Amino acid sequence: MKKIIILFYVMLFTLVSLMDAQQVALKFAQKPEEFVLYNSDNQKMYSYFLLLPSENVSFTLSNADSLEIYSRIFFEQKADSRSYEYILTYKALADTIHKTCRKSNVTRGVNGKAVSTYNKSVIALTRKPNEIQLKNIFSKPILFKFEYNSPSNFSSQHEYIAYSPEVYSDEKVLVLNDKEYTYYEPSNNKISLDLEGPIFLKIISRVIFDTPATKKMDYQFEVYDNSSLLASFSEVGYKSSKSILTNNIEQIPSTGDVNILHFDKGAHHIEIRKTSNNHEVMFRFYINKTAVYVGDR
Repeated sequence: MKKIIILFYVMLFTLVSLMDAQQVALKFAQKPEEFVLYNSDNQKMYSYFLLLPSENVSFTLSNADSLEIYSRIFFEQKADSRSYEYILTYKALADTIHKTCRKSNVTRGVNGKAVSTYNKSVIALTRKPNEIQLKNIFSKPILFKFEYNSPSNFSSQHEYIAYSPEVYSDEKVLVLNDKEYTYYEPSNNKISLDLEGPIFLKIISRVIFDTPATKKMDYQFEVYDNSSLLASFSEVGYKSSKSILTNNIEQIPSTGDVNILHFDKGAHHIEIRKTSNNHEVMFRFYINKTAVYVGDR
């Protein structure tokens, strides 16, 4: 009986040791600042690491066969394409990585910052642990994300619950796929919300078409946090073929434009100010919550 018990503990210890040995671990010498991006196609948010010019980041990676390095830069609206460089050091060998990118059509930084499409570099790992260093030699910040063995490291899907603003003018009920969604119109071109951070705020905006001949309309709005301008948005609204307004079926809403904003710890008095005086724009708001799925695009 004692032999069986001893054999059981030996097997258990061996199994635990194997599981520990196979666990992938990435450890930073000093963790860099995180910056969150939002992809409007899959409605996921991804955490990247921000590296300023001349800064470097060092980390060790254990029990992984390869490392994928995703990189992006912030993008000027008028530029067609940009090139950037960083230095990758592995096994005492330093390689200068050259990348070219264009402005992304589906991904934005939270608070509306334009970012580039991503580039990917892959290195095979042979040492245990593997020591890796990246240095930004570009004149502007570079965003990095790392994946190893699992395709979803450092990425997450945030889920949301609808949130009603404190100050607004009127409500409009939109029907989409047999579901009703309440949107809010600004009062004197302004909607106000009071939130406690840290928190993510999703803003879905739609412009309203009054004439059948118009195919698309540009509209703009700004977001203020505690009286300071946080972000400016310029959107292009296209007529929605799947949604109607219950209070006025002659008006046609546009498809929804989605923007994500992040607010740090503390109290935030938020104002959404419509700057398109000739257009009627309505908004819907969500705050991040776990275990709740909300989507109306």
